[in-house]
Amino acid sequence: MQIESATFVRLRDDNITQYTLTNDAGMSLSFLTFGARVSRVRLPDRDGHNPNLTLGYITFQDYINEPGLFGATVGPVFGSQGDLPENSGRTGWQNWNWQAATAQDDTHVQLRLTLNLPDGADGLPGQRRISVLHTLDQDNHWTIDWHVETTAAIPCRPLINIPFVLTGDPAQTVMSQKLRLDAERVALPTDRPVRSESQTASLIGKKWSLSLETDAKGLEVTTFPEVGETNCFNGILGQPHVAVGIRPQNGNFMMTPDRPFDRQTIITLHRLQ
Repeated sequence: MQIESATFVRLRDDNITQYTLTNDAGMSLSFLTFGARVSRVRLPDRDGHNPNLTLGYITFQDYINEPGLFGATVGPVFGSQGDLPENSGRTGWQNWNWQAATAQDDTHVQLRLTLNLPDGADGLPGQRRISVLHTLDQDNHWTIDWHVETTAAIPCRPLINIPFVLTGDPAQTVMSQKLRLDAERVALPTDRPVRSESQTASLIGKKWSLSLETDAKGLEVTTFPEVGETNCFNGILGQPHVAVGIRPQNGNFMMTPDRPFDRQTIITLHRLQ
């Protein structure tokens, strides 16, 4: 098990750091403190090829200028099209530089990303304390634990906008991949997201598959039809339907000072023959 950190970019007032968690099976997860973003998800295939299995960018300016909020931890209110309230200030949580702390032992590695916001800083009343704990174990289980506290009652629908690229190539379509929600086969959406009360999902490609379970009230699945050939990921031009997003639905959760937001999601990557 290993944890690595490196400066991603130096800004005038701050330092954005990239952290990478790696287990002994070769699975690795990379995060940026900017927006608590997931920037890389890797698991070598049977031939040793090790591409990024999520959509990421090379430079900080790409993350600032490209649309989509890919990999970002967003909230407190986030719609299916990425909409935020008009008075969202610095647009929720994804344009802040989060604090990071790491921990590890023989069985797992962890990265805790935290953000403390003053009153109204995310566009809604009250102060916010957000904690997202990422844990990677030796069995390729990636556990995401949320804890959000507030000093004022607000609607809360946070998520991490992870686009899974199980082709390993952002120029290939994902529409031939197989999706199951609570073990029932479901066609991948081509336009609008599919919403379900399911709490488990599996996605199967040619070389990799993943399974997901959550304690949220359901799941939303998208294939990012808004992505096009003008989008460039890690130096490769994209196209519509290059990734699959499987997002826990939080419903219309009203968070109050005595009712914090807690959520757990477990994602497991599998290497196929």
